[in-house]
Amino acid sequence: MSVIDADVKGRTRVEPSGPSSEEGLATTETGHSRRTVTLILAGLLAGLLLGFMDVTIVSTAGPTIISELGGLSLYAWVFSAFLIVQTVTIPIFGKLSDLYGRKRLFLLGVVVFMAGSVLSGASQSIVELILFRAVQGLGFGAFVPTTIAIAGDMFPPERRGRVQGLLFSVNGIAFAIAPAVGSFLTETISWRWIFYINLPVGVVSLVLILSTLKESRAENASGFSDWLGTSTLVGFLGLLMLGLFLGGSTFAWSSWAEVSLFAGSALLFLGFVVAEKRAHEPVLPPRLFRIRNVSAGTAVNLLRAVVFFAIIAYIPLFAAAVLGGSVRDVRNVVYGFTLPLTAGILVSGVAISKVGFRKLAFLGAAIVLFGLLVLTSVRPSPSLLQLIVIGIPLGFGNGMVIPATIVAFQNSVEKGEIGIASGLATFTLNLGGAIGVSILGSIQASIFASTQASLLAITPTDGPAIVREAFSQSILILFWVILGVSVVTLLSTLLMKPMRTDAKAVGMA
Repeated sequence: MSVIDADVKGRTRVEPSGPSSEEGLATTETGHSRRTVTLILAGLLAGLLLGFMDVTIVSTAGPTIISELGGLSLYAWVFSAFLIVQTVTIPIFGKLSDLYGRKRLFLLGVVVFMAGSVLSGASQSIVELILFRAVQGLGFGAFVPTTIAIAGDMFPPERRGRVQGLLFSVNGIAFAIAPAVGSFLTETISWRWIFYINLPVGVVSLVLILSTLKESRAENASGFSDWLGTSTLVGFLGLLMLGLFLGGSTFAWSSWAEVSLFAGSALLFLGFVVAEKRAHEPVLPPRLFRIRNVSAGTAVNLLRAVVFFAIIAYIPLFAAAVLGGSVRDVRNVVYGFTLPLTAGILVSGVAISKVGFRKLAFLGAAIVLFGLLVLTSVRPSPSLLQLIVIGIPLGFGNGMVIPATIVAFQNSVEKGEIGIASGLATFTLNLGGAIGVSILGSIQASIFASTQASLLAITPTDGPAIVREAFSQSILILFWVILGVSVVTLLSTLLMKPMRTDAKAVGMA
């Protein structure tokens, strides 16, 4: 049966996520026809395509942007500003959607994202582009977790896996088409159109959601009051992300600047924990982490993000720098990962209602582990074709875990907290990716410097070959580190509590 099939005679039914079905926000009214549900899903898909395309499409126009705007030393912040702002704001907007409604937060997020797109396309300097990319990150932080929450509200627990799989398949599609679209627009029109192309997609999403999605706020829903918790959360995450992005590049990891950033982040985190324990309506309730599936899902998401972003970052780099692959070869290596990723998301989404999210999370993590074992066992280096083939289990396994963790979060909380749970699922993925890539990058750079020095001491001539060999060895060692993280990820899935999510039995953690 399709994810948009109705429960009773062509009608969708809003099922409670937990026992308190009458509490909080009654976000999706009953009475949506199958056609209306299809249009709502189309609007959500357009919104996600809008956001996920922008994650990768900008990189294709990088050299052209720098040649026109200058500011090479600040270029990394075009990406960092977008990621930092969205990571900081995602949990906050997740909570706000529980209090004030998903629809208005979704519409606000898309409008802000579109405004940031227009301004980014009109930027006259690299500083302006960085600021406006931050505006885009603000919009992304609002509408992406809200999208996941809307889907969680609209469908009962036994069908959430299917719809989340459908929604997140857009991620794989965006990874596949964004580079081609970005290079085409940059070469044929202007790099500015990589931002302007967001406008028609955004308008479609706005019109569909505005005209079809119905929701009402429950009378007993309280207003937002956790200003201290929100402030300390923003401060904690902001300093942490700055430390991660500046470390090893702008500042040495052992410098006073880095120590100050991480120390300030730790102090604000302690303040955040204290504030949340005292808050009447906390932005991120500490009691959620006493729910087994939420705490285990958080661990799985953080660790999986380290593996996921490391694969995205380092396998294409390995293909180009070590194996001598062309731009087309690197693209094919990326496709070898992203296309199976999309397939894994869809398969997992369909299977969750029958198999359960714990088994699928474990199976997905096991498949990734198998792929990494194959990758690390190929000696001395894999060929480009081997690298593409190895990408199949890496992508498929990662894809299987995505709907499983989202459903684990959503099905383990009460209906009035689906927004927080959805925001937490997205937030932990971003945070894990930022932490993982920065730490792994530091490890790889250290290994590369040490290996290069050793090789130069043995063979002081033939510099380019030594550099290539040192880089190859450092990346291969890094793959072993990623393999270790993958083992811990697999073990973390065992901490999840098995829950039946079929139509006959839906449990609570």
